[in-house]
Amino acid sequence: MKRTEGNKKNYKYIDYVFEKTTVRYVITEENKVFMLLIPNGTEDKINDDYYKKIIDDEGFPNHMDWFPGSLVHIHLSHHATPIYENGLKYSQSTRMLRFASQEICEEETRETIKTNLVTEEGWGASHILTHYKGENGFEVKSTFINSSERKITLELITSASLDGLCPFSYDDGSESLVYHTFKGGWSTEGKRVSQTLPEINMEKSWGGSFECEKISVMGSKSVGRYYPYAALEDTKTGCTWGIKLKHNASWQIELSRYGTPLSLSGGISDYKSGAWYKHVNPGESYESPVAYIGVAMGGVDEISNDLNEMNNRYIEAYGEEGMPIIFNDWVTHWGDSSEEKLISLAKTLKKTKVKYFVTDDGWQKGRTAGDWEVDEEKFPNGFKAYTDKIREMGMIPGIWLDFESIRQGSKRFDEKYDECNLTKNGEVIKNISFTGAATKFLDLRNPKTIEHLDKILIQFLKDNGIGYLKIDYNASILGCDGADSLGQGLIDHMDGVYNFLKRVKKEIPDIIIENCACGASRTDPKMMEVTAMCSFSDAHECMEVPVIAANLQYLISPRQSQIWCVLKDNMSRSHMQYVIASGFLGRLCWSGYIDKLSDEQFALIPEAEDFYESVSHIIKDGRSRIYVTQPTNHRALKGTQAVIRYSEDRNEILAVCHFFDEPDELKIKLDGDYKIDSALYNENCKSENGILTVCGSPRNAVVLRLKRV
Repeated sequence: MKRTEGNKKNYKYIDYVFEKTTVRYVITEENKVFMLLIPNGTEDKINDDYYKKIIDDEGFPNHMDWFPGSLVHIHLSHHATPIYENGLKYSQSTRMLRFASQEICEEETRETIKTNLVTEEGWGASHILTHYKGENGFEVKSTFINSSERKITLELITSASLDGLCPFSYDDGSESLVYHTFKGGWSTEGKRVSQTLPEINMEKSWGGSFECEKISVMGSKSVGRYYPYAALEDTKTGCTWGIKLKHNASWQIELSRYGTPLSLSGGISDYKSGAWYKHVNPGESYESPVAYIGVAMGGVDEISNDLNEMNNRYIEAYGEEGMPIIFNDWVTHWGDSSEEKLISLAKTLKKTKVKYFVTDDGWQKGRTAGDWEVDEEKFPNGFKAYTDKIREMGMIPGIWLDFESIRQGSKRFDEKYDECNLTKNGEVIKNISFTGAATKFLDLRNPKTIEHLDKILIQFLKDNGIGYLKIDYNASILGCDGADSLGQGLIDHMDGVYNFLKRVKKEIPDIIIENCACGASRTDPKMMEVTAMCSFSDAHECMEVPVIAANLQYLISPRQSQIWCVLKDNMSRSHMQYVIASGFLGRLCWSGYIDKLSDEQFALIPEAEDFYESVSHIIKDGRSRIYVTQPTNHRALKGTQAVIRYSEDRNEILAVCHFFDEPDELKIKLDGDYKIDSALYNENCKSENGILTVCGSPRNAVVLRLKRV
């Protein structure tokens, strides 16, 4: 990290130069400070006059043309709210913050810049930016510090704020800037929505503009209508800024405009969006969640890969070796499982490379959530006898379990246990689950709850030799009692969920935990930090599986994205190829009627597994680009899709290509000259002079391995 200082026409700056990025702290004449991320090599393209243009070309005052941003946006309840209709950014509180000092800490693996902000009222804030060596992005968080003599109520604090955006423009950016967000939805996860500023009504108005485009999720599922990730791309320069929130409760991301510059910020859902506020007494402080931020040349593909890779250090620390293949019996038995049925399947699967053999919903008595008692009729010899048989066949037994919920029909649903359950406004929270039954929720802040879970979950896993735990979560709460606000109560409770998952791993170091919540409804970086992988979706057998799996490559690392590959005896060969190829977009998970396949059908499994092992290093450590020929309608797919994943050293490519109805020929310009080395299935594809040409028959697929010439 190299530090330099300088002066421009209207401001001074402090630059910190990292491998690919310069972090510039812009300090205005009023001693306000904001941060600008600049790709190295583009510094001379910045329009310095852009930052402060008070008089327009005809000499008229143009005071709304520019307003400085802030490292931290804060709103306190005793201050005036800002002019935005739906947000609290640029409030009176934010305007009071002034630059005080910076502290630098350089360690072996990371570098930290702490910027201190003060106000005349005695309170202030710290902005902490951390760079882990070898990564292209940054971790950032904010701390509110109450050094005044009065109690203060926070209603907004950002984790990260990228202000002064469109620095290369000489206009408002409405012709060149594109805002990328990613939609959530049950079995329709991850669709990217890319809109120009005029399309979201964010071009600058004649009077300056005070607009805020907010995306948010409220509740205990961090992925709702949106994923906690957004990016702003300058299509003229190819420069793209991104922000991803590492937070498993209510959150918000805001693209706002105050005059000409744009600001992209995010953090806890504020008082308006998440029923959140926090009292901070004199001498106390409050720390925001962490956010990942970055800037990249090359568009949304590059910034998405950069931010995904920031979770790799947590994935490596988790302790799973390799990319083992999974089998899950959900789409085989749909909850009607038994020891006899499972052992019959296992005898077939021991001929494969499956390592984790997972029993999904249905092993427990009454199929209710809460008591977690083994159904003796299904497992007459006890669950340990069953898991021993699975291990004798060379596989690790796993189970499905929703440990946070208490479903109607279980003994724990009785009111006498309500002291361990979450409440809202004094009443026990009840939601309707996907089964139609009422659901209560355990309070993971309560020591009695932890004591209960130690017995029914951790001890159960130990006693029965279970090495794989698929957690699920099928209902969401908006907030809960037990803190200053419902929003803060939810944050504290979700910290309890996070800490309990760490507790399970500490008690059973070799266990592998799969993160599932109606599919992919908790795929934020915080939850992915304490789990080995996640369910990519509840899309089991539908044709859109490869589309959703491709979408998720921009949102989580494919090495953590578990893809359903459901095989049945009534499938044609091309249909099976289509399904199997989807598994190469992440972690391969078999399901379906494996024991009913013909010899010819079954032969496709070991063939695919061998090829999967040969390219697993590319799935694990590569970088992806996604190509499609037609707009995506999940229920009526047309055209061709190809996911190109370059190996870490850029010497190999894994190309996963799917052909929908009316497939088109797709030509992809590669970053060099590559030749097809091997292929899973034969389709009419070729690679010549740096161009990969992909074409195939409807509802079919091909997986290619290419090597650089």
